[in-house]
Amino acid sequence: MNRIVIIIAVMLSGLMLRAQTPTGYFHYAPFMDINGDPYLETYLAIAGNSVKYRDVEGEEDKVQASVEVTMIFKNGDIVKAYRKFNLKSAELDILKDGKPAFLNLERFALDNGTYNFELTLKDNYAKGEKFTYSDIITINIDSTDLAFSGITLAESIKPTQKRNQYTKSGFDIIPFVSNFYPDDVNELSFYAEIYNMDKAVGQDSVFLVTTYLEGNPTKRMYTEFAHKSRKTAAPINVIMKSFDISKLNSGNYNLVIEVRNSKNELLGQHKKFIQRANAEYNELDVDYTSIDISRTFAQEITNFNQLEDHIYAIYPIANRMEQKFILQDFKPGQMKLMQQFFYNFWKERNPANPEAEWNIYKDQLKIVQEHFGYGRRRGYATDLGRIYLKYGPPSSIREDHLGQQQIISGGGADQTMVDAVDYQIWHYYKVNGQTDRIFVFVKGLDKYSLGGEYVLLYTDVAGELSYDDGLNFNSVSGLLRDIDSQMLRDIQSESSRALSRFLSGQR
Repeated sequence: MNRIVIIIAVMLSGLMLRAQTPTGYFHYAPFMDINGDPYLETYLAIAGNSVKYRDVEGEEDKVQASVEVTMIFKNGDIVKAYRKFNLKSAELDILKDGKPAFLNLERFALDNGTYNFELTLKDNYAKGEKFTYSDIITINIDSTDLAFSGITLAESIKPTQKRNQYTKSGFDIIPFVSNFYPDDVNELSFYAEIYNMDKAVGQDSVFLVTTYLEGNPTKRMYTEFAHKSRKTAAPINVIMKSFDISKLNSGNYNLVIEVRNSKNELLGQHKKFIQRANAEYNELDVDYTSIDISRTFAQEITNFNQLEDHIYAIYPIANRMEQKFILQDFKPGQMKLMQQFFYNFWKERNPANPEAEWNIYKDQLKIVQEHFGYGRRRGYATDLGRIYLKYGPPSSIREDHLGQQQIISGGGADQTMVDAVDYQIWHYYKVNGQTDRIFVFVKGLDKYSLGGEYVLLYTDVAGELSYDDGLNFNSVSGLLRDIDSQMLRDIQSESSRALSRFLSGQR
């Protein structure tokens, strides 16, 4: 049987461009200038170990790499911006300097709108085909009302000594061209701008900016990473901040910028998706017994079975530590502990009104139960329901039917015929900062274990279950040909449907 590698660990979600050569990372952020005109910043980093180096003429023991970069922005068939240039590394002493990444920042004057973007990379010192990446980029910054720029994640922020391509607002903002923070990076720095606060609250009026990290999709607010500052309203207000993330657990998060007026009314919010891998730190379990639930909505839930169901229902949006608590075998004697956990869960997501946050989610549970409940299995325990609760409704759903399929084991000797297969493809235009992502759900692949319930077979969303060893999604039928019965069992045992399996054993 072919080697099957199932990847559950947190994955790099920033765009990584791979070809034979070179390898690069790309991000972008829209901004607005002092005249109210929008522009786009693009950030590109080339991995130094993915390109070829040549000796620098006239410099003994020095080498340098060079990559041809082409960027094209189109609106329909009309080219709105075009730029072609050679991006060179620093002159390096290979024995001393290694092969660090080399960066580029470009600024494009582009009107609000949607653009078809094409990026081409070619190693000038290596033979091989050009590598081309395309994306859809939208710029939409209101010049008359409260608006946010994109958020630039920064490797460093320092006062400018001599103006250069990275200079902005009197600082050199060196971009961190990824939204993935590995173990050896323990600081998260960022730069952003808020526009038209003078129009929103009045020139020179005071307003409050709060920056913090929240779990994604848990919405848990990590107060230890929160910072509040008072600002004076101006046409452009600059926001710069750094977080020590050495004690940030591995997982998915949103970096949040929140603006409130002097009455503490929320005026606007902007988010940036990030991922963290931190093998050096594990968050301690919360002592829920210390949570005060007197005169709270959680204290009023006194039916054990109802509260137990409520707790199971929040599993899809819980973080790892909370999921660990949820998968306990609850007893009626733990009623107060369950209430304390349930209240704390929603309080961490909405400290001002945890009950309102629960009521919003409860409405989503009704939708999930109505559309995705299967037999005695609750809607939230199905793969369709879990993805809906975690990421919201998809941009589009394609549902279709395939005839009898032939599943071929790795060696090709064993073949299994299965009955007709139904599938759904959920497409998300935007999810966790990623564009054009899909989930493929199937039913009918294994009548003994999957039955008539749709199960998640494939997704290209970073951080979700993914498969290696050639399982590229070109078509559903092609995907089916690449799987075998052992892989189906692997999918079931290793996927995030732990709650579904748990409940199946309980009831």
